[in-house]
Amino acid sequence: MAKNIKTLIKKLNDKDPSVRKRIIEELAAGDERAVYPLLKALSDESAGVQDAAMRSLIAIGGEVTAYMVLPLLRENTYLRNTGLIILTQLGTVSVPMLYPLLKDKDDDVRKFGIDLLADIGHGVEPAFIVPMLKDTNGNVRAAAAKALGQLGYHEAVPELVKALNDEEWVCFSVLEALGELRDDSSADAIAMLLANPSEVVRLEAIETLGKLGSEKAADKLVAYLQQAPQDEKNAVIKSLIKIGINPEMADISEYLIAMLKDGEWEDKEVALKGIEALNCAEAVPLMVNISGSLDPSIPDNEERIALLKSTIKSVDSEKELLGLLESPEMKYRGKAFAIQILGEMKSCGAIPILNKYLDDTRRDLRRASTLALGSIGSDDTINPLLQVSQRDVDAHVRSLAIEALGNIQSQEAYVPLMELMGFEKYYDVLEQIVRSLIKISPEKFLSGIAGYNVNVREIIARAVSDAGVLLKLAEDPQKKVKVSAINGLGRLGTDEATARLVSFLRDEDAEIRKAAVVGLGEARYCSSELFDAMGDSDPWVRFYAVKAVAFSCERETAIDKIAALLVDDFIPVVMSAIDAIAELGGREAYEALSVHEEHQNADVRDKIREALNSL
Repeated sequence: MAKNIKTLIKKLNDKDPSVRKRIIEELAAGDERAVYPLLKALSDESAGVQDAAMRSLIAIGGEVTAYMVLPLLRENTYLRNTGLIILTQLGTVSVPMLYPLLKDKDDDVRKFGIDLLADIGHGVEPAFIVPMLKDTNGNVRAAAAKALGQLGYHEAVPELVKALNDEEWVCFSVLEALGELRDDSSADAIAMLLANPSEVVRLEAIETLGKLGSEKAADKLVAYLQQAPQDEKNAVIKSLIKIGINPEMADISEYLIAMLKDGEWEDKEVALKGIEALNCAEAVPLMVNISGSLDPSIPDNEERIALLKSTIKSVDSEKELLGLLESPEMKYRGKAFAIQILGEMKSCGAIPILNKYLDDTRRDLRRASTLALGSIGSDDTINPLLQVSQRDVDAHVRSLAIEALGNIQSQEAYVPLMELMGFEKYYDVLEQIVRSLIKISPEKFLSGIAGYNVNVREIIARAVSDAGVLLKLAEDPQKKVKVSAINGLGRLGTDEATARLVSFLRDEDAEIRKAAVVGLGEARYCSSELFDAMGDSDPWVRFYAVKAVAFSCERETAIDKIAALLVDDFIPVVMSAIDAIAELGGREAYEALSVHEEHQNADVRDKIREALNSL
């Protein structure tokens, strides 16, 4: 490179900017001789050349580069900004050359020197910056304050405290620095600013006290809270929460409640943190009321409701929640929310009140009370839940009660649910009865399969994972029971289950064969029998075989087998094959589909082209 550097520099006059850019990039491996030509290249008419020159100067680095870049700070905006970037990137090597800038006659140059020292950080002696707090230029003083905070120079705190009396915008930078340093000795001086006539200064002081995070700062904020204007009360609360609210600050609870009631949602979130920290149970009615007013179908509200619920559960809220259930002033949505929380809290004290709401005319309250009783799950909830399961006019509420009894696994509920199973007319409720009975006493319930009606047997086939039961139901004379059991064997996925599924591929009934194919796919059973099913005489068996192979087999094998069905006579099978191959992806998928890009069916052609574009 030493021999070639002169030759490269001569080529910097080439008319082609791409050539100049390439030469400049090569000079990045050069030495100090390349620095001046590269500095000149910073003024090239090509932006690409300018950028390359900046990068090459950084790559060469060293004291010579730093020294020669310094004059750029006195040039136009572009060259000045470029110089700042280079000097910052050169790092520690630049530092000794920056100290003289602090005594420069040019205000801007002094400020640039401070900014550079702060940005470089490593190897900087902050003591040189402290005197700049008394500079004649306000921007320089502000930059000095900010830099001392960035550099973490605690020795400057006394001088920074003095600078709090400077012009407003300088004061902001000083407060920012003191916030960075978090030195408790500055708390008194910062608190003095709370009497400043400027609202923006007071707000900045409040925020800075919060950043200090000390007990003294908290005391100053609590003392100011009572006399603070309304707009500043929220700021004080935020800073107190940042420091950490403790039980000794109980006097601020009224401000937290007011903030929760009237503030924007961001303020409400802050208030909720304070309410939790103070264990402020008196805020519970307001939190419940707010939650009841939020539409849960709106995405943001779902998160807000969850936050309210979390806060309510974190304080001693049971007594307040029980009182709300008895209050005629609380709207039903708020009551439903309170009931839900009491259930999650497993409040046994709520049971008598919840029992009353089981007879309420409002479905939402009956539903919430049923869910809550199920969550509480004590012996005292079983009879009320049984009554709901038998008498409520709403099938959904009955189903919830039945589900709760199953979750509780109440043996007391077994006989009543068996009786209910005999005359329940709604299929979804019947399904829940069966599932609950299986949870309560599986062996006892499943031992009587032969005596149950076809709907119950079908539900059992979809609900259980017992191989013996599923194999037995797979021989059921009723087709829908048999199909459900075959699907269950697929979920089971054992060797015994898959062997039985393979045997069903020879069944005369196409619907049974289809169920077997789906089951093998769910069991991820890639086999020759599954490949044979792709040639089944029934088109829907072939349709589902495509999906099963795509789901079960290695990508290349699956694509190879499925590609054969791209010429199937049944168009849905072809469409299924295209979807499966496109989903499997890769070069093999593209090759398999591109062969049929001119398929005779227009819909197929369009789908293949769409798939090819996505691969």
